[in-house]
Amino acid sequence: MKYETLFIMVRVQVHTSHSQISEVVREVENHSKMILSDTANINILETEILLSRVRNVKNINHQL
Repeated sequence: MKYETLFIMVRVQVHTSHSQISEVVREVENHSKMILSDTANINILETEILLSRVRNVKNINHQL
């Protein structure tokens, strides 16, 4: 079996009481969970949430 690193991109829209995007990012990184399951041919060894900040808020769709 060989080791590989996969990068999975996920889009998350949030509604928050935080005033700064950095606070939102910090809280999601520290407290959110991502679950991936092993398969017959793959054993998940480690996951980590990696976030980037939105730079242009005007382009976000604000519909809920």
